[in-house]
This record gives sequence, structure tokens and C-alpha cells, in this order.
Amino acid sequence: MLQEYAQELPVKEGQARQRKASYEKMMAEKALEENRWRELAEKYQKEDADRLQAEVDSHSRKKASAEKMYAAAREAIGEQECPDMEKVKGQMEEAEKGLREAEGILERYQQEYRANWEVYAVLAPEMDKRGKILEEHTRLDALYRLVSGNVPGSRMDLETYVQRCYLEGILYGANRRFREMSAGQFELRMYGLDKAGEGRNRGLDLMVYSSVTGKEREIRTLSGGESFMAALSLALGMADQIQETSSAVHLDMMFIDEGFGSLDGHARNQAVRVLKRMAEGSRLIGIISHVAELKQEIEDQLVVGRDEKGSHVRWQAG
Repeated sequence: MLQEYAQELPVKEGQARQRKASYEKMMAEKALEENRWRELAEKYQKEDADRLQAEVDSHSRKKASAEKMYAAAREAIGEQECPDMEKVKGQMEEAEKGLREAEGILERYQQEYRANWEVYAVLAPEMDKRGKILEEHTRLDALYRLVSGNVPGSRMDLETYVQRCYLEGILYGANRRFREMSAGQFELRMYGLDKAGEGRNRGLDLMVYSSVTGKEREIRTLSGGESFMAALSLALGMADQIQETSSAVHLDMMFIDEGFGSLDGHARNQAVRVLKRMAEGSRLIGIISHVAELKQEIEDQLVVGRDEKGSHVRWQAG
């Protein structure tokens, strides 16, 4: 046993010298004296050393992270100058003041919004009712303007439109007579629907078509005799229309006052022939005229004469 210890002693002494040298080196690096080291060794245990070492390691890691962040920040800043902190502080205070003002405005708007919403909740049902009333009013107003002829671009009212329907029937009967009286030269026509509502309401205005020229022209351009034939034809066509649309009305008698003096002989004969054809039935046609030539055409005459004793009448049968 002693022999073994004797053999190990030189090795142990070498290790002791190395540890002492290491110890002394560490003491010199730490700038600690022997007494101070002993105080620390007595004060802290091995567990404290482990804890402190952990704290040191954590601090080292945080330091390394902070150094990286610092380096990144320095790189980002580059050559920029250090800001004036007083100026920045003033800007921050100004911004905070603006924020407080904006918050005050926001709060006021929120209060107004809540008040308006309460009013809206009360008025919304009434506005819905009003909207329905306005919608109905708009529909009725549009219908009224359409019927009364107040729609822009289409001024024909409903009354005129209905009258045009009756006028078509009147013109059908009138033109049969007018063509015969004018030897097929003239025909009465209404304004087309595309023009009847333009400008003033012309829905019932008439044009006259001439088969000679193949064109339409204003009815006021007819001569006196032609106007009389047109008026007589319209009167006869109206009589036909009245009797056709109302079975309770019978036009058994018709009087025509003057107008024949404006016709030439041929036109007068044509007009009389038309009237005679109408009188062949049960209808009585009376002509009031001073034209002497008509005496030869009319069989039964009520002649009005005048002498020194005054006016007198006599019946002259054909």
C-alpha cells in the first residue's frame, strides 16, 4: 500500500503545483487577495455559483442580442443626424394636443349620431308611409300629365285621342262624298300621330290630299267652293257616325244653308247628286240658297218671295 502511495506521490504533487499555479493566476486576474477569496468562498456555496453562472450566461446572451440590435439600428440610421429631442418633444406634445381635440370631436359626433339615430328610429316608419304616398302620387301625376297632354314631346290629351277615333269614322263617310264631289281629286286626312302632339295640340287638325299632285297640304289652302264641299262632306260624315254609334238617334232631316254659290256648275251638280242619293231613303234634305240654277235640280221647293205687301211663301211641288 505504501509502495503504491509512494509511486503516486510525484503525480499528485505535479497536479497540486498545476492547480496552485492556476489558482494564483485566477487570483491575479480577478485581483483578489487570499483573505478576500476565503470570505467569498465561505459566503457562497456551490449552488450559488451555479445560479450566478446561469445569470452571467443569461446576461451574456442578452448583451449579444442587444449588440446585434444596436448594430442593426446603427446601420439603419446611417449618416442621419441625431434628432433634436426638444423639437421632437414639442412635436409630440402638439400631436397629443391634436389627438385630444380629435377625440373631443369624435365624442361630439358620437353623441350627435346617437341623437340622430333616436330621431331616425321615430321618423323611419313615417318616412316609409310618406314614400309610399309619394310613389302613388308620382304614378297618378304621370297618368294625369299623360291624359292631359302635358308630357314633353307628346302634348295630345286623352280627350283629343278619343275624338280622333270618332273622327276616323267621320272621315270615312266624308271622303266618300268629298271624292265624288271633287271628281276624285281631294281626300281629307288627319295629322299623323307622330305630328299630332307636336307644338300646340294638332290632334284634330286636317290635311287635304290631292290626287293630282300626290301631296298633302293645309286644308286652309282650299278655295271657297272646295271648302264648302269639304264642310258639306264632313257634315254628312258626322251624321253617318252619329246614327251608327247611337241607335236611339235618327237624323231624318238635314238643312244646308247657302254655300252653293261658291261652286262652279260641275261641282254644284256633283254636290246635288250626292244629296239626292241621300234623300232617296227616308231622310229629308233641305237646301237654303239664292242660286237660281238649283231650281232646276230641286223638285219640291218652298219659295220665299217679297212684294209691296211684304214677304210671303209658297210651296212648289215637283
